[in-house]
Amino acid sequence: MNIWQSLERPIKVLAPMADYTDSAFRLLCRENGADMVITELISSDAIFYQAKNWYQDGHGWHSKKDYDPTLSLLEFTAGESPIIVQLFGKHPEKFAFAADWVSKNLQPEGIDINMGCPARKVVSSDHGAALLKDCNLAAEIVRAVKKNTNLPVSVKTRLGWDDDDEILNFAPKLIDVGVDALIIHGRTYRDGFKGLSRWENIYRLKDEFRDKVKIVGNGDIKDFKDIELKIGNLDGVAVGRGAFGKPWIFSRENVSFDELKKIILRHAELSFEFKGEHGIIEFRKHLLAYLKGFANAKELRKEAVLVKDLSDIQRIVEKL
Repeated sequence: MNIWQSLERPIKVLAPMADYTDSAFRLLCRENGADMVITELISSDAIFYQAKNWYQDGHGWHSKKDYDPTLSLLEFTAGESPIIVQLFGKHPEKFAFAADWVSKNLQPEGIDINMGCPARKVVSSDHGAALLKDCNLAAEIVRAVKKNTNLPVSVKTRLGWDDDDEILNFAPKLIDVGVDALIIHGRTYRDGFKGLSRWENIYRLKDEFRDKVKIVGNGDIKDFKDIELKIGNLDGVAVGRGAFGKPWIFSRENVSFDELKKIILRHAELSFEFKGEHGIIEFRKHLLAYLKGFANAKELRKEAVLVKDLSDIQRIVEKL
């Protein structure tokens, strides 16, 4: 089943964000109305080189190494489904290997190719948004992935490297080689995350390729009403930073105070369940987002950056 074809419009997607969209947050967003989630970006090169160290038993996949960050990023649970595994890189042959391995061994609902990440360490290696400068290589990567998986293939990208109209030439080349969906962020690489996102060319592409590809808009979805305002003729929206501290953004405008407290504790418990004490340390940044807007937020933020266990989080929630 092609997940992009089976989900009803508007498809509400949790966008991939490094160090934020881990299993705990993905599962929480699924529980609060996200139709689909995407993993953090995962190196196709790393899968190519590290898969030889991985083995499976009755409890899942393991590495011969003491710790393997790539395998950790590839882990997900049934509750997160439908889930898309996002790969980044620049070598078609390594994308081909990674797509084949992921498809056969993990069986997510799809594979996404990152062609939009503006992070310096990603772009400096000619990965992510750097692929916007080479349409032919980008198309070759999509072709290699399509050839090595039966899963639907999507691409997450931007309007261009430094011009909004670049996407009008870039996207058709990906559509020609069979990409199933495009998730387009309404800024260029040069923009980073500055200024307002611009969706005009995203709508324009959907008008032009109405029945050939699913197109999802991304950028500046800050609350539930923005989904209704920006969907236009598109098949869906992808929510990134707008979901921090508001995982209910996919289904409703607000939650009650009691619901908020339950969501915070649920998120903390999931973080501990998946990652133990380290999960609580990583949860600190999410807790800071939840605290925004409260009268005593300044005082509580000082405590939030020091939480070490669930009881610390419980005490902060009681002080809200």
